[in-house]
Amino acid sequence: MGFSFSWEHFLKLRDYIYRKTGIYLAEEKHYNKIAKLLEKRGASHNLKTFRQYFTYLRFEDKDGSLFQELINSVTVNETYFFRENYQFEALVYQVLKKVAKHTPIERAIRILSAPVSTGEEPYSIAIHILEEGNIVAQRDIEIVGIDIDSHCIEKAKRAVFNQRSLHAMPEKIVKKYFTQRGDIFELSRDIAEAIHLEVANVFDKEQMRKLGKFDIIFSRNMLIYFDEASKKEVAMTFYDMLRPNGFIFLGHAEYMSRIVSVFTPCKFSQALAYQKESS
Repeated sequence: MGFSFSWEHFLKLRDYIYRKTGIYLAEEKHYNKIAKLLEKRGASHNLKTFRQYFTYLRFEDKDGSLFQELINSVTVNETYFFRENYQFEALVYQVLKKVAKHTPIERAIRILSAPVSTGEEPYSIAIHILEEGNIVAQRDIEIVGIDIDSHCIEKAKRAVFNQRSLHAMPEKIVKKYFTQRGDIFELSRDIAEAIHLEVANVFDKEQMRKLGKFDIIFSRNMLIYFDEASKKEVAMTFYDMLRPNGFIFLGHAEYMSRIVSVFTPCKFSQALAYQKESS
């Protein structure tokens, strides 16, 4: 007999995932996907019923690997280099200059990418900074990327991409920073190894606290997957992580002013960012 997974089981698991991550799963999109995953993983762990699986997940999954597999199966990771490129242009030609004025010369300017997905965003940030040239010649810049999906972090660290990921990049930039091997493109290891990438859950306050303070945060197209309460919680976590006068960039369809009122909207050419003003 196969692994039995009912609608009531889905609701119970959906609520558990929501409490842990803030991610709300729609039944029509995720029911069948999760049913197949549970049947496969339940067999590998000798868990023959949903009750056994759910008990193991909550109380016996000491290293978190079973829960990580579950999260990896439901997260969406669609991205590419230079996506919403006008934000990177605003970053290097306007925002970084403003941040530098408020940052002691001996302290690195820190940038967070959350979620990092498969690495295209933080690597796009690094390439834009290198291409601008002036800021990186004068200041130390640290880029950190996080994602709840461990598979994404592993792929991002490998820094190997297909043509689809690079379709929006100018050819001269691709040739400058990538080595083509057949149908794949390997990013320069100097860039890949300069960026710190790790698995982290934005709802885990301790994990986020350990990342430290940042001057700039990119969090594009993540909040749209949360309900209103979760959006506010994450927005305030980012607020606490930003240094005074720091900035956060969201996706083009996301508006911080509709979530919380503690940030000040700032228009930079075509890009909109939100600033944590100094008290």
